[in-house]
Amino acid sequence: VHLSFPPRRILSGSAAMSSTITSAIKPPQVVIAFLDGRRLHGYVFDFSPIKDRCRIFPKPQATQGEGEVVILRDLKAMFFVRDEAEAAIFAAKPQPPSQRRKLEVLFRDNEKLEGTTEGYSKDRPGFFMVPDDPTGKIVRVFVINANVREVKWVQAGAAPPAASGS
Repeated sequence: VHLSFPPRRILSGSAAMSSTITSAIKPPQVVIAFLDGRRLHGYVFDFSPIKDRCRIFPKPQATQGEGEVVILRDLKAMFFVRDEAEAAIFAAKPQPPSQRRKLEVLFRDNEKLEGTTEGYSKDRPGFFMVPDDPTGKIVRVFVINANVREVKWVQAGAAPPAASGS
């Protein structure tokens, strides 16, 4: 599944702040992970990996006034997700082999996220990765580099490090 950013926006009625935002395609559904532990669920119409902010809306058809501005530096990550029905269909399908590189992301609060990526660069504001998610609910994650402690590359087929202390 490939999401294009930003999707085409169409304003219904006048372009006033109370206009309903609709899209010719379904807007991406997201879960925003803030640094302080909060999670915010909603939809984005204007996300770009090169912008420092976006707006999250409570429903796919919302008025512009309902959108909340989200500053990316205040986030750990933005999870792009599928609804339950889409996730069940996706999880049931075998996935083709990928050329993405396996990595492990350790955030500053010690939360760990494992998955794959095609384009990591510590010099960019963030990067997309596909997390290991057997449920099929998470499409991909945009990780904010400034809030990452460490990125480790994981060799394909390598066993995880042995647990210490026993």
